[in-house]
Amino acid sequence: MYQYIPKGKKEPFSFELEEGVFHPTDTSGVLIEACSQAILSPKKILDLGCGCGLVGIALAKIGLCKGAVYASDLSREAVELACKNAESMSIEYVARCGSLFEPWSGEKFDVIVDDVAGISDDIAKISSWYPQGVSCGAGRDGVKWIVRIIEQSRDYLTEGGMLIFPVLSLSNEDKILEALKATYPSYEVLAKKDWFLPDAIAERQDILTPLINEGSIKCRKKYGKWIWHTHIYKANG
Repeated sequence: MYQYIPKGKKEPFSFELEEGVFHPTDTSGVLIEACSQAILSPKKILDLGCGCGLVGIALAKIGLCKGAVYASDLSREAVELACKNAESMSIEYVARCGSLFEPWSGEKFDVIVDDVAGISDDIAKISSWYPQGVSCGAGRDGVKWIVRIIEQSRDYLTEGGMLIFPVLSLSNEDKILEALKATYPSYEVLAKKDWFLPDAIAERQDILTPLINEGSIKCRKKYGKWIWHTHIYKANG
């Protein structure tokens, strides 16, 4: 069970979890809070890479979804679990299974919120962030999925719509920002958060050092600890 408490609220939202479905991370919480600041009125929202359904359901619970929550994931198990969590919280939910935007041909959304995996495969393999049987698959520099999402997303946004997504420094930020600049007329950073790198990863200098030196990831030392960061971006269609 995963519990999320929205900022300013006392009662948590409870989500069932299952093995083989990506579990929410601290970045998911930062993403939700950033969305709650950027979305000023109820919108038609797509939760892309929904996992257990946390992001879309949380946004619906705090009143930011107009009508149903739309959600999709490559994993059928994830879609079924998200539907189960939505039903338990009485949220109208339209979920489809497929890769990125494949399930949404012909659809347009006011807001697309993306929480699809975006870290270096080499880091993902030594982390505890991915359940057994769930792979990252974003490549050595971690940009495979997010760059595709950026490049394809404008076709699925209404006029004036927005794409909100996290960029982690455990991926090649420069490549991601190049794709963003080439695709969207304007964008901004909504939130920034630093994190301590887990010891199990920090100890693997044989993996970290080459990735840092080649620019695939960015980490820095602070207080004798390795630090990485999450930035939440909003791109304006």
